[in-house]
Amino acid sequence: MSRYMEKWLSQNRVIAALALLLTLSFLTNAAHAVFPEAAAVPNAAVVVAAQSVRCQAISTTRPQPILPKGFTEQILYSGCLNQPTAISFNGNKTMVFVAEKGGKVWNCDLLTPTTCTLFADLGNEVCNDADRGLLGLAVDPQNDGNVYVLYTTPPPTGACSGNVLTRGQLSLLTGGQPERKILPLAGSTNQTWCFYYTSHSIGGLAFGNDNKSLYVSAGDGASFDQVDYGQLDNACGDGTNLPQGAFRSQGVSPYSDGLILKITDPGTTSQSATVVAKGFRNPFRFALMPGTTSTPDELYVGNVGWETWEAIDHISGAGQNFGWPCFEGWTPSNNSLPAPQTAYQALRTPYYCGSISSESVTAPFFAYAHQSYVTAEDSRGRSCGAKPSGGGPDQNGSVISAIGFTDGASTYPVPFKSALYFGDLLRKCIWTMQPPNNTPQTFAKGLQGGPVDLKAGPNGDLFYVDLVTSTVRRITHK
Repeated sequence: MSRYMEKWLSQNRVIAALALLLTLSFLTNAAHAVFPEAAAVPNAAVVVAAQSVRCQAISTTRPQPILPKGFTEQILYSGCLNQPTAISFNGNKTMVFVAEKGGKVWNCDLLTPTTCTLFADLGNEVCNDADRGLLGLAVDPQNDGNVYVLYTTPPPTGACSGNVLTRGQLSLLTGGQPERKILPLAGSTNQTWCFYYTSHSIGGLAFGNDNKSLYVSAGDGASFDQVDYGQLDNACGDGTNLPQGAFRSQGVSPYSDGLILKITDPGTTSQSATVVAKGFRNPFRFALMPGTTSTPDELYVGNVGWETWEAIDHISGAGQNFGWPCFEGWTPSNNSLPAPQTAYQALRTPYYCGSISSESVTAPFFAYAHQSYVTAEDSRGRSCGAKPSGGGPDQNGSVISAIGFTDGASTYPVPFKSALYFGDLLRKCIWTMQPPNNTPQTFAKGLQGGPVDLKAGPNGDLFYVDLVTSTVRRITHK
């Protein structure tokens, strides 16, 4: 985070909370505004009520963000949602499921887009505080009635607020039925994830191209505002077997922190979990490259950075290591090499970085520095991180907060069809590129809020969740 963030945080409490949600590195004396605390009542059954809400009619965003010619942004669902975090479509894309940070899941009709029906309420199960909450959502592509959710659980005792021991939970929801906890299993003493700080907890969900494998991401669970190799606390067993802390992303602990897992046959008796890739700081959002038959699936991961970088990592093979906390971002003189993370590299002996070489680490597919513009167009127009007096490109902070693909069915022009899109909540922009090309172009700038989830919906149009304004939006082309 830039040196200007402290002043900005104190002036913008709502978006400051979102910055915490996606967890940038803060100055130690920054104003840490957070979301209201949610009730913590563990082991409550999921509550499903015959409840519907009326949303405002579809409207055109005013003022419009700056988009390429022929594109228009619509506000699809507004006035009916409370801090939405993620969306997922049913098979024929007539319905969109929407997760709220506090634990509710809504089923919203795309044919009559003024009505959302409550599908499930996990409010008593979810720790809703700062970075924590219900953040991951995926509808089973083979059964619209099965909805998978990923959330942070409350501490064993006491309120869910501040630095307390929390876990992650992957569950299956079926309309009208109790929640099925599938990772960790209900009653299991083996915990999959462990988090103590208010950031870097669970992330996103996405099904593989086989429509059966489910990918799950989670942050490293470490402190976000100082070097943490396990010396700061013993909440997750740190301090007894160093290194831990941020090094959990290197697979040095029993927990799957800072990793992406592949769940095969989720929710069945043959369910299994394997590590796909490691070395992530906070892989809050990731996207499956559609239409490929490669094995393993190709994933593009938005990896939220610390002091200098935001990155998109490309998972193209099994067992890749993306280097955190010993490496982060690009080496400025050579984008094919990962950059050393100097604060953690100073811990080479005996705290682990000495055993990780740059040759063993996969460099980012794309990265942008907090003190730089993302594209040359941004630089010329001083947009997407504009340069106010005394500031710089990072005046308002940087966080890669959403990533997703459009598909081949899109009605978009060829340069925007089957393309990768990524958004920065604090820069209020969305960019696009077409892998393997990793040169982005600016797609949307001057957003009202900022994206925290991007998905291809009906007609292949880009849909995104705006947590700032509690809306779901759609970008169409004529």
